[in-house]
Amino acid sequence: MKVCHALVALASLSLMASASATSLKLSPDVDVLVIDGKLMSGAILKGAESLELDGGQHQILFQVSKSVHSAAPQTPLLYHSPAFIVTFNAQGHRSVSFVLPSLDSEKETVQFTHVMNYQLVNEQGRQIKTQRDVLNVFNPEQVADAEKLMMTYNLSGARAAVPSFAKNNAERKTVMARKMPSQIEITYLHPLWTRLAANAGIEQFLLWFKLPVKQEQAS
Repeated sequence: MKVCHALVALASLSLMASASATSLKLSPDVDVLVIDGKLMSGAILKGAESLELDGGQHQILFQVSKSVHSAAPQTPLLYHSPAFIVTFNAQGHRSVSFVLPSLDSEKETVQFTHVMNYQLVNEQGRQIKTQRDVLNVFNPEQVADAEKLMMTYNLSGARAAVPSFAKNNAERKTVMARKMPSQIEITYLHPLWTRLAANAGIEQFLLWFKLPVKQEQAS
C-alpha cells in the first residue's frame, strides 16, 4: 500500500515540476561542459535531445565544434570555439535553444570567436536576455578541470558570474566527501529526477519514503 502511495506522490510531484521546468535543447554543434557550476559528463548527455532545467537563473559553459571549409579544396577544418559562458533566466520559458550564425568559412569562425554572435531563444524564437563572457583559462584537453575553473570564475565578480553556483558546488563537494547522497547524485539517476530536483517538496517526499522498516511496521 505504501508503494502505491509513493507512486502517486511521485507522479504528482512530477506534474508540479513539469509545469515550471524549462527544456534546454541540445545541438550537435554545441558541447555543453558545465551547467550551474556542475560538470556535465558524456554519459548524461549521450543521446539526449534536451535537459530539464528549473525556471530560475542558469549558467552554461559551452564550446562550439564544427567542420568548416578551408582555403585548400577538399580539406575541411574542425573549428573549436573558445569556452563561452552564458548566464540567463529561464523563468517563463518552456524551452531554450542555441542559435548559431553561419560558420562555414574560416572568416566566419574568426568573427564568431571575437564577437560571440550566438543567440539564446525560447520556444517562440524570441531572444532571451543573457550575460556573456569567455573562460580564457579553459584547456580543451583538461575538461575535468572545467568545474573547478567555473567555481573560481563565479567568485571573481566577472560580468557573467553567479556566486551562488560556486557556493552550492562547494557545499556539494563537502557532502560528497562525507559520503552522503547529494542532490546531484539523485538528479541524474533518471531523467524524471531532473524535473523533480527543482521542486522543494521532493526532499520531504524522499525522507518519508525512506522511513526505517521498524517505524513503518509500527505504523
